Amino acid sequence: MLEGFTNADMARDMDTRKFTTGYLYTFAGAIVSWVSRLQRIVSLSTTETEYIAATEACKEMLWMQRFLGEIGIKQDKYVLYCDS
Repeated sequence: MLEGFTNADMARDMDTRKFTTGYLYTFAGAIVSWVSRLQRIVSLSTTETEYIAATEACKEMLWMQRFLGEIGIKQDKYVLYCDS
């Protein structure tokens, strides 16, 4: 099963005032994709920051689903956990 975990760091980068987005994907218990980087835009609220992080993680999940389908691995269930 492909599982994803995402979060946004509320401790802002003091130079750029941007939040950090992070996500991690596991497949069959092994880490297959992860990222931790500053968001591209400055958010106006913590809610907006969480939505941006979730959107980035969902885009990665869609790419992973297509990739797994192309190599012949079909799944019925994909899970994404968001931490706030």
